[in-house]
Amino acid sequence: MSVTFKDVAKLAGVSTQTVSRVTNGADNVSPETRDRVNQAINALGYIPNKGAQMLSRGKSKTLGIVSLDIALHGVALIVNGVRQQAYEKGYGAALSIVENNEFGRIKAAIRELASQQVDYIVVNVPLTQEMAEQLVEQFTALNFMFIDVPEYSKVNYVCAEHTEGAKMAVQHLIACQREDFLLITGPNASTGSSLRRAGWCDELTQNGKNIVASYEGDWDAQSGYLAIRDALAKKLTFDAVLVANDQMALGVLCALSELGVSVPDRVSVVGFDNISDSAFFTPPLTTVEQDFLALGQQAVKRLLDSAEQTGKTPCQLILPTRLVTRASSSVKTKQGDNAQEILNHLDKARALLQSSLERN
Repeated sequence: MSVTFKDVAKLAGVSTQTVSRVTNGADNVSPETRDRVNQAINALGYIPNKGAQMLSRGKSKTLGIVSLDIALHGVALIVNGVRQQAYEKGYGAALSIVENNEFGRIKAAIRELASQQVDYIVVNVPLTQEMAEQLVEQFTALNFMFIDVPEYSKVNYVCAEHTEGAKMAVQHLIACQREDFLLITGPNASTGSSLRRAGWCDELTQNGKNIVASYEGDWDAQSGYLAIRDALAKKLTFDAVLVANDQMALGVLCALSELGVSVPDRVSVVGFDNISDSAFFTPPLTTVEQDFLALGQQAVKRLLDSAEQTGKTPCQLILPTRLVTRASSSVKTKQGDNAQEILNHLDKARALLQSSLERN
């Protein structure tokens, strides 16, 4: 038999109205009474009916999240940060996943969350300025916080300092005496990816370094792997690879290893994110750290704070990044061959093997 309001009220020695006020988070309850009711709730294992509470209050204590696939490491950490902070503020979290940033899908996800009486929504999907501002104008009853929008957008947003982080990566590789750079970006639709690429290119150009080629990845390890295979198949010569996230950098390291290109002696690799696994790559990955958990937490804090402000100035926060150096980057050595010479050696080895087989 399920536990009811009356059971809690009887054990706590209070009225059912008092139990209702406590479970709804009302302020007009003394600390002593609130503690007594909560002790009774815990003792009885009472679970409040959230649906009934929503109907009685006319609004939800749920915060919505519109997000890309949480199989991506950084996305999952941001969602986790949102959920943690929402819980601390007394909110649940409703998650809606979209496959891409197709505008119709995003609006449908927002409508679904709005139907659950959600007032606050964190959007962790890459959007243009026009898309973000249109959402704010169209859904006037909702409060939004965005994570991947252009910095000049007139909306609330929280993001990492992508440009400065990218420049730190280049400066580190220049200090490692690297000259020829291969770039592997994230999707072009992502503002974060675009800012990282711009930071790389600005710093490389100012220092007279050579950009050998640029590949567009999709944040997944396979795209980094395929980019390196393609670059070496085309016999491109490079001694440094800048990668827009750590998962793609994992694919880069795998491809270089398969093709016999030594890291970091012949090619240094720097990623972006500093996911927890990057310290255990082979070799451990030098990377630019952004705090995904803090991004999610700050998104909720600033969203709830901005909703209480009477002014119309958007809340915009940029969190710092930092370089984490590990074994995938080092000062260039004069020992051994570069990637081009390695391929030449492989070609010669294949030719010798073929000649030997023909003689036999």
